[in-house]
Parts: sequence; structure tokens; C-alpha cells
Amino acid sequence: MTRFISSFIAALLLALALPATAAPDWTVDAARSRLAFKVTVNGQVVDGRFPGFGSVIRFDPADLASSSVKITVDTTGIKTGDATRDAMLPKPAWFNVLGFPQATFQSTRFVADGPGRFICEGKLTIKGITKDIRLPFSIDIRGKKAVVRGTGTIRRLDYRIGEGPDFATGTPVALEVKVLFDVTATRKN
Repeated sequence: MTRFISSFIAALLLALALPATAAPDWTVDAARSRLAFKVTVNGQVVDGRFPGFGSVIRFDPADLASSSVKITVDTTGIKTGDATRDAMLPKPAWFNVLGFPQATFQSTRFVADGPGRFICEGKLTIKGITKDIRLPFSIDIRGKKAVVRGTGTIRRLDYRIGEGPDFATGTPVALEVKVLFDVTATRKN
């Protein structure tokens, strides 16, 4: 009888320690997803993209407390469509891809912002510098498929992107960079 009570109490404590539900895992469809940016250079908007990124996504709009996302971005393949600019971006003054080949984003919490709209708060790390950011996004879930679209803005000098006196002001490269993401994913469980 004592063994039964001990086992019952242990099982009860374990059940209380575990979360009641867990947000489902999602797999990103890389062919239908993109991570991009826009920045003004010499008065013209330049579109860029990061062709490779990995993700660990757990999301349930009804269970934001157990939702999380971690994105790892390959900064070595950054492209803007201009060969001269693309050759500069990997250098130490910009993304320093030899020292920091990846950027990461780790969510800290999600906040509802209307029907199908949320804000993901988290920590963005670029070139070893971590800052808090907020990423508003929309999500459309249909069955096991989801489409997520959102934008955010970062200040490039906060992450030492474009270091040096030639780029210390908003000329020729704007200080603010808009980050855009359009992700298609499939629920695993």
C-alpha cells in the first residue's frame, strides 16, 4: 500500500510539473518561404534576401504560452542582385561572415494582436550582438498548412552592420532596415 501511495504521489507530481498541452511543431517549406530585407541605398530601395535559414517552430494561436520559434539564418549567402554590393556584404564592416556566419532569432513570447494577428517578441543576434525586437505577423492556418507573413524594422548600426565613417549616418545607406518574412509550413503533429 505504501508503494502504491508513493507511486501515485510521484505520478501526480510529474503530471503537475508537465505542461497540460504543447504547441504543435511545424516544418517550413523552404521552396515556398522567404526571408528578405529592404533598405534605401543612395535614395533607391534595395531588395535583398537570405537564401538559407533553418527553423524550430512550435505554435498554437490558442496556446501562446507554449509557443516558440528559433530561426537560424545563413548570412554567407546574402544577395541583393548587385555583384559589387553582394561582394561587400560578407566583409567585416558589414556581416563579417567569417567571424559570424549565422544570425539567430529566439522568441521570448507571443502576444495576440487581433484575429489572425500576433506579435512575436524575441532576441535577434547578428555579429554577436543581441537586441530585443518585436515582429508583427499574420497567420492563416488551414488544416495542417499555415502561411505566416510579417515585417519588422531593425537599426543596422545596433548590430554594427555598415561600420566605419562612410556609413555612420543614413547616407548613403539608410540606418533602418525592414525585414520581411513569408513562410509556408506544415504541422508535424
